[in-house]
Amino acid sequence: MKQKIYEFLKKQYPEADSDVSYPPEGLGDHSTNIAFLLAKRRKENPKKVAEEIIEKLNKEFKDEFEKIEMARAGFINFYLSKEYLLGRLEQFLNNKIEFPKTKKQKINLEFVSANPTGPLTLGNARSAAYGDALANILERVGHKITREYYINDLGNQVELLAESVKKRLQQLNGENVDFPEELYQGNYIVDLAKEVKENKVPPERIKEFAIEKNLEQIKQSLGKFGVKFDVWFKESSLSESDEIKSILTHLEHSGLSYKKDGALWFRGEKFGLEKDVVLIKSNGQGTYLLSDFAYAKNKLGRDFDLNIYIFGADHHDDVKRLKAGLKALGLAEDKFIILLHQLVALKKGEEILRMAKRKGVYVALDDLLAEIPKDVVRYFFLEKSLDTHLEFDLALAKEESNKNPVYYIQYAFARISSVFEKAGRIKIANDLKLLNEKEELDLVRYLIRFPEIIFDISQNYHVHHLNNYASELANKFHKFYEKHRIISEDEDLTRSRLALVRGVQNVLGEAMNLMGISAPKKM
Repeated sequence: MKQKIYEFLKKQYPEADSDVSYPPEGLGDHSTNIAFLLAKRRKENPKKVAEEIIEKLNKEFKDEFEKIEMARAGFINFYLSKEYLLGRLEQFLNNKIEFPKTKKQKINLEFVSANPTGPLTLGNARSAAYGDALANILERVGHKITREYYINDLGNQVELLAESVKKRLQQLNGENVDFPEELYQGNYIVDLAKEVKENKVPPERIKEFAIEKNLEQIKQSLGKFGVKFDVWFKESSLSESDEIKSILTHLEHSGLSYKKDGALWFRGEKFGLEKDVVLIKSNGQGTYLLSDFAYAKNKLGRDFDLNIYIFGADHHDDVKRLKAGLKALGLAEDKFIILLHQLVALKKGEEILRMAKRKGVYVALDDLLAEIPKDVVRYFFLEKSLDTHLEFDLALAKEESNKNPVYYIQYAFARISSVFEKAGRIKIANDLKLLNEKEELDLVRYLIRFPEIIFDISQNYHVHHLNNYASELANKFHKFYEKHRIISEDEDLTRSRLALVRGVQNVLGEAMNLMGISAPKKM
């Protein structure tokens, strides 16, 4: 209904970029600020404008609303009718949920893409949970999604990896060598060096061997976390297929590159950057930026309608450079969306542990999963907006009670399963008119928001709204359960309430499935 209201208002008043939202409890089911916007634009009385709009709305939506009324400051609030609510409930009983219509797209979603220089850390895990859930949601509304992992197997980081392993190997062999701070300090480097020694890997293959071993570990970690990729794309394949050469030729012929101090530069200032940037270093090594340009062109060559990247916060400058490259290459900028996720810290009691993988200060995803169930880890990483810093509270994650939001949601699902086990062969009702209590209708109201929430996320990519929704739906169910008996002597009412909680169970189950969380029938 939210989308229908929005589309109707947009058609009637295209000059007003209005919003349709969920108002605070007690002020209706939907709300719009269109009367305020139009009144400001026309320089008229908001009340007069609201009355005009409400008249049109009442003609368009004759049966859906109990009332449509003006609130303060020109806001218009919508109150859904009981008949409409119960009518919508029926589609949730058989999992035949209808989502607002959208143009189906072929979407490339690239996420995690951690350098193959060590284990996946908490920051990588946040990207993994968010990207996978977003992919699930986009698929649920009808898009075709390709989950892609970009492997940086070229450049400084993998060279440092190789150098780190070689130094540790020398130490294992009894040589007295320094181990500089700029090298990778983690114990996994020592383990890699031991494997190199055991397998008698020749010096020229150490880099390739280390990358392969780290990728193998990364894939295993993601598997434990419930994340699978359709494509593992190697940066090195861009050079092998001449795509790097194609980019360089285009920039040269367009006068957008030049040589200086033995390096090749991109004229980034022409496209809004503070200064020009290097594409090929004086030692002949290409930069990540050059590969990013070629990779973007490669994606368009695979006919994706939309390309979504999920980058870490440390890639903020890379985003600006990539966008400058898209302009310089004449690539369709509207086909690229870049999301940045902020840093993750681990909270252990009063201590906050900040991550620094190069220095060996990090928490590996595998170590976290050894302590905390996958369901809890995924939920916690989805709980906040990507653009906010996240503190992973270890004590709360270990809590097996209603304080832990994951268990609170799962307990609601298990509670409903227990109800149906007790109900035995009692069938759910087709006629739902007996549902009259406030808690019952509040549940229905919230239940039918589900497709709207999912559709909105498919548009704005705010996956954390699904966590908020599932948590609040579970909360409303628990309140209903504690105040009203579902199975009672009144068989007709019992059957109606069983229908209601079946709808809640189906939606909670689907919400958890989209988040990548299990829905246990017993706890």
